[in-house]
Amino acid sequence: MKREGTVLVTGSTGKVGRHVVAGLLEGGAQVSALVRDPLTARLPAGARIVEGDLERPDTVAAAAEGVDTAFLLWPGFSAAGAAEVVTALAGHVSRVVYLSAARLQRDTDGAMEGVWSDVEALIEDSGVDWTFVRAGGFAANTLDWAEQIRSGDTVRIPYPDAARSLVHERDIADVAVRALLEPGFAGRAFAVTGPEVLTQVEQVRAIGAAIGRALQVEEQPADVARREYQALMGAEFADSAIAHWASLVDVPERATGDVERMTGRPARTFAQWARDHADDFASRSS
Repeated sequence: MKREGTVLVTGSTGKVGRHVVAGLLEGGAQVSALVRDPLTARLPAGARIVEGDLERPDTVAAAAEGVDTAFLLWPGFSAAGAAEVVTALAGHVSRVVYLSAARLQRDTDGAMEGVWSDVEALIEDSGVDWTFVRAGGFAANTLDWAEQIRSGDTVRIPYPDAARSLVHERDIADVAVRALLEPGFAGRAFAVTGPEVLTQVEQVRAIGAAIGRALQVEEQPADVARREYQALMGAEFADSAIAHWASLVDVPERATGDVERMTGRPARTFAQWARDHADDFASRSS
């Protein structure tokens, strides 16, 4: 039996997903939250927790039974296995809102090439209505600097002058929630960014202001950064990531107005994000 107004949320315990769950509940929707381990999942009261895993499409199909709409966050940097998950969703839901990634340099638009454009194509071919929330760089990715900041005042990063329009995870969620709750967004894509373009030096400075410390940046050699990326994500991704960071020095990302168009208020600044996450960067002795 179809549960009217029910949304299946994948990635429900992640940086964006938990805000999507909260926003949907506040908007009056019924929420089925897909989680690997129901015993450890911490989600807002009112969410229906459903055990499942995107690596097991049969569990996705079971979770999607009777559901109207799905929020899809595909993990990782390969679309391997995504076709089976999209098929599982399309067999039950009428609409998918997919968290994709935006191309933001120069005047380009559309999805970032790679896993994001691949998954978008799978969804378009599935026959369901779709909306793509194409995010810019997550402000939350700067949490990778937290250990350095907690232990000292110097952040070592490649290409300090690379500039991005980083977006607060709550703004991504707010756009997704509206697309999930309201009709009229089928076949549309939104490029979701912060309201400003900041270099990595400026981002570090904003974090320092949020925690009341003067932080400095030291440029990390590209070959050192490449080795670190390779150890975590493989050689192909490491080469792509380093090339992208280098390109952002001369060709910064642009900021869009899609958050304000969808929510009726300006996107949150990176300074606001830094204040919201100040505890994550605070030194152990503070």
